[in-house]
Order: sequence, then C-alpha cells, then structure tokens
Amino acid sequence: MSSRNRQPRASLNQDADEERRLWNTIKERSKKVDTMMARCAVIGTEIVDVEKQQAALIEAGELSDMRLDERLESLYRENVKLSEDISHIVDGNSDEMSLLDSIKVLAGLREASEESLNLSRSHSSSKGRNATLKKKAGSMDVDDEASVVSSPRPGGRQGGDRLAVETKSRERNRERSVTSTREVSVKVEDGAESPSLITTIPHTDSLQANEPRGSRLQLHLGAQVFYRNKGRTQEGEGILCRVTNVIGEGKQRRYEIQDAEPEPLPDGEFPPPYRASVAHLMPIPTKNDGLADLNKGRNVLAQYPDTTTFYKAEVMENWRSKDLSDTSDGSHLVHLSFEGDDGNNTQVERRFVLAEKEK
Repeated sequence: MSSRNRQPRASLNQDADEERRLWNTIKERSKKVDTMMARCAVIGTEIVDVEKQQAALIEAGELSDMRLDERLESLYRENVKLSEDISHIVDGNSDEMSLLDSIKVLAGLREASEESLNLSRSHSSSKGRNATLKKKAGSMDVDDEASVVSSPRPGGRQGGDRLAVETKSRERNRERSVTSTREVSVKVEDGAESPSLITTIPHTDSLQANEPRGSRLQLHLGAQVFYRNKGRTQEGEGILCRVTNVIGEGKQRRYEIQDAEPEPLPDGEFPPPYRASVAHLMPIPTKNDGLADLNKGRNVLAQYPDTTTFYKAEVMENWRSKDLSDTSDGSHLVHLSFEGDDGNNTQVERRFVLAEKEK
C-alpha cells in the first residue's frame, strides 16, 4: 500500500510490470486453449471414422465390435473433458480469473496508464509555468520579501526534511498494512465479506460523492475507486484502487479491487486483491468538469501526490468549477494543506479530492 515517501518512477515501473505479467499470462493460457481446440478437432475426426466402422458392421448384419464401442466411449469422454477445461479457462471458475476478464482488466490497466501518462505531462507543463511565475516574483519589494521570510509556513526543503524523518515509521506502517491486506483478501468464500472488513470500514456516505449517486452502482472493470479502511495498522484514510473483477448480481454483488499502484511483497508477488461491496467504495470521476465547488477551509480527503493513499486535508483557496479551462493553467488543481504538513500548500487534481459532509 502506498505512503507519502513513495517514488513515482517506481510506481510507473510496477504498473508496467503488472501489465506485462498479465499479458504473458493471457498469451500462455491462449496457447493452451489453442492446443486443446486442435486436439478436439482430431478427436472429432476419429469419432466420425469409428462411427462409420460401426455402421458398416451393422449394415453387414454383424454385431458391433466391442473394441470399437470402448474406443468410441473413450473418445467421447476425452472430448467432454477438453470442452470443460476450455470453458473453465475462457469463462473462469472459482479458483482463478477467466481469460475474458483478464483481457478486460488488461485493457483497463492500459487505458489508466495512458491517462496517467497524459496527466503527468500536463503536470510537467504546469510546473514549468509555475517556475516562470516564481522568477517574476523575485522583483517584489523588500517589505513583501521580509513578510514571506517571517511566515511560519516552512519551505520545500523543511517539508522534505520532515518527510525524511517520518520515512522509517511509514515503512513499518506499510509492512503492517501488507499483513492486514492478506487478512481481508479474496479468500473470503461464497461472496460473503470478512467480519473484520464489515466492522472496521465506515460507510462512504460520510463523504460527498463527486458524481451523481446513480453512478456509484455502475462500477466497471478498470474503474478507479476510493476504498476506505480505518484499520489501525493502515496509514491514511484510504487508498486509490482499480476494479479487477465483478462478482454476483444485485445485493450480492461484490467487487474485487487492487491497489492502483501495488507494491510487491517480500517474496516478489503482488498482494491479493480486496473484496468489497459498493457501500465501501466511491468511484473516482474520469474528469474534473461539473464537480462541486470547494470553499476555503473545507475539510476533505485527498490523494497525496505520488502515492495512492488519501489523507485528511484542508482547502487553502476557493476552487470553482466555472473557472475550469484546461490543465495547462492549473485550474484543475486544488490548493490543500495536508494534516501534519505544517501548512504547506500542496496542489492536487480536483477529481482526487473528496469533500466530507459539512455539519
């Protein structure tokens, strides 16, 4: 699970590794299906030949050969077994994801990676613009400069030092978080949720949805969602996940979700996905247009930059949806002060900022 000291480059590499692993699995299983289909074709031809031999004996007024009967029965059994195996691979079974679902998940990951790459480029452009503005600000008078220096808000270097001091404790939190992840993994059977999952996760109704309520019931493979977990061993208020599988229908429907940037376990494997109902998930909008305005001082949960973890924060400047133009001018970013950051002004894309209900 992500934490604040996570490096973005490693996250991108992990996404690429996950896509590559999934693609290799799809190719391997597809080759297996092709091999079994070829064998089914051979069996079908042999069955026709044996049936012709039996028909010839019957037409000649002779009894059917016992060896032909046994051979025909053996071919029928083998053909049925191969058909069932192919169906399990293509349509899935209780032990593993189906081939079709794997392809859908891969397509969702690829689409999300492309969106992330485009967003990264827009951030780079925004940073370049901010750097130019900072150079122009160097011409301010002495009084203004003195007021900035005397401000209690620490600079970027001080913020970096503070995060460096917290690194060791956050690493320990991550290790404990991985342990708890195993406990609430998809080993839950028959579509039921773990009791610990139900009692430790508050309902996401305490947050205002970024999209109309109807969209919360239409989660699809590859969709980004906010998964809130208040377990004591886990850092932050929740994490950014992707939907990797949909199980069941109606009230029994459950979603398998995976950390959007999963970190491998000590054995090199990725942690298993979670299983949750829609009551514990909140969809992340695909764009910033039409989202609710945010006033200065509003309490929110927001994704900390370069991580998948959401933390409590306070809005530092009013954000208005009507001011949106394009990503190059930074109008899609919300100015926040994260809890524990001593008033540092951090910019986060609006769709990754979840507003808590005002009391």
